Amino acid sequence: MQLEPTPSSHTLMENSENTRPVVWCISASDSAGHAGMQVDITAVHQLGGHPCSILTAVTAQNSKAVSKVSPISLSDFLAQLQSLQKDIPAKAIKIGLLGDADQVDVLEETLPELEAFRILDPVMVASSGDTLAMLSAIDQLKRLLPVVDMVTPNLDEAAALSGLIIQSNEDIQRAAQCIHDMGAPCVLIKGGHGALESEHCHDYLSICESWTGSSPIRAWLTQPRMDVQNSRGTGCTMASAIATLVAQGQNVQDAATIASAYIHQGLKSGYQVGTGAGPISKGAFPEVFSHYPQIHDHHPSDTYVPKPDGRLFSDHPFADCGTSELGLYPVVDSLEWLRILAPMGISTLQLRVKDVAPEALDALVKEAVSITQPYGIRLFINDYWQLAIKHHAYGVHLGQEDLYEADLSAIKTAGIRLGVSTHGEFEWARAATLKPSYIAIGAIFPTDTKEVQVVGMENLNRWVKILKSHFPLTAIGGINLRNLDSVLQTGVKSVAVVSAITKSPSVIKAVSQFMHQLGSK
Repeated sequence: MQLEPTPSSHTLMENSENTRPVVWCISASDSAGHAGMQVDITAVHQLGGHPCSILTAVTAQNSKAVSKVSPISLSDFLAQLQSLQKDIPAKAIKIGLLGDADQVDVLEETLPELEAFRILDPVMVASSGDTLAMLSAIDQLKRLLPVVDMVTPNLDEAAALSGLIIQSNEDIQRAAQCIHDMGAPCVLIKGGHGALESEHCHDYLSICESWTGSSPIRAWLTQPRMDVQNSRGTGCTMASAIATLVAQGQNVQDAATIASAYIHQGLKSGYQVGTGAGPISKGAFPEVFSHYPQIHDHHPSDTYVPKPDGRLFSDHPFADCGTSELGLYPVVDSLEWLRILAPMGISTLQLRVKDVAPEALDALVKEAVSITQPYGIRLFINDYWQLAIKHHAYGVHLGQEDLYEADLSAIKTAGIRLGVSTHGEFEWARAATLKPSYIAIGAIFPTDTKEVQVVGMENLNRWVKILKSHFPLTAIGGINLRNLDSVLQTGVKSVAVVSAITKSPSVIKAVSQFMHQLGSK
C-alpha cells in the first residue's frame, strides 16, 4: 500500500495569481448533497481553494435518513490518491468519513510523507442521527491522531476518542488533552450538539506549544445558539473551511475563528431540500462582525451575561476614549520625547519603555502622567497596568500575552482605558470580547524598530470593514508619510507611529504633515 513520494516542490503554476491552493477532500459522497464530499467541495471552492476529491464511500441518503453506505474498494481508493500525488499535491488535506480499516492503514502510512496540513473530522454519526461508524471504528481512527495536525470532533466523538464521559466543561478540556496525548497537536471540540437548553454554543480550541512555537492556546469560541431547522453539514463545512484557510496561509487559531463565523453565517441562510432538515449555506468569506465568535480564555458561563441581541458581553465595557478619534498616535520610549511632543497638539501618546529597573519605573510613569496631563493628552502606558492605575494614567495598552497576566477587572474598575494589540482574527475577536477602549491592528508594514508579524494592507482593509462601526481602531507598524494615504483609504482614522516621528529630520514638520493628512480624511 506504499504510495509514490510526494513531489518536493510544487509546480511554478502555483505561484500564479490565478491559481488557488489545493485541498484534498477525503470523504464520502452524500447523495442528498447535505454533507460529505459535496459539502467539502463547495466550501473549499467558496473560500478560495481548489478542491480535489478522494472518495471513501458512497452513501444512499436523503434529508431524513441514511439507507446504505458502501465503502470504495481499496484499489479505487489507492488509485485516487496516487493519481493526485503524481500531479496535484495538496496544501491541506481534509479527512472525513472513512470506509474501512484498509483506508485507515493507507492514510496512517501515507500522511506523514505529505507536506500538507492534515485535518481529521472523525465522523461517526450523521447530523440526521444515523450511525456511520465503520465504517470509522473509533479504535481505527485513533491510529490517525499521530499523523494529523488537527482533529475536530463533536462532543460524542471527543468522548469516544478520549474514552471519557463528558459531562462538564472540565471534561471537555480533559478530553482535548487526551487527544493531544495521542498525538494531535491541534484540537477543536465542537459544542453545538451539547446543552441544547443553553442560549449559546461553546467550541473548545486547544493548540499545543509544540505547534505554536511559543505559548499554548486554550480558548472557548462562543456563538449564540440559533433555532434553525436547516443545519446539516456543519461539521464537514467547519473542517473543510479550516483546511482551506490554512492552505491560504492562515494560522490554525485564525482559521478556526473564521470558520466559526462561516458556520454562523451559513446557519443564518440555510435552506431546505426535501422534507427533512436542509443544509447550511456555503457562502463567501464572512465579513459581518456579529457572525464572528466571542473568544474567552475561560468558559464564559460565570463571567458573561446574555444581552438582548443574543450575544455574550461583559457586564460593562472599558471606559471609552471620548468622541474624537485617536488620530495621530506616536509611541515613544522616553520622557524626553513626551516633553517634545506634548506641546504640538497631539491628542494621544503612548509610553513604551523596556529594560527599565523596577525601582525606576514608578517614578517614570508618574512623571509621564504629569508631563501630559496639562495638555489634556490621552496617555497610554504600555504593559505596566499597575503603575497606570496607581498614577491615574489615561489608559494602558496591552499585547496579547499581557492579557493573560493582567488583572482586567482592576483596570476596568479603575476607570482607565484599555487598548489591545491584535494581529489576526483570533486576536481581534478575543480583544473584541473584552469590549476594550480601542483595538490596534498591525504590523501593517515591516518596521525597523523590532521584528514584527506583518498583516498587510489586504487584511487591514477587510478587518476595518468588519470592526470600524464597533470599536475605535488604530493601525500600527511601518506607517510613514509615504504610505499613510493608502492606510487611511481603508477607513481607519488613527495611526500609531514610531520611527516616522522619532527618526524624522524635522519632528515638527513630520507631526504637522501627519496631522494634516489625518484631518483631511
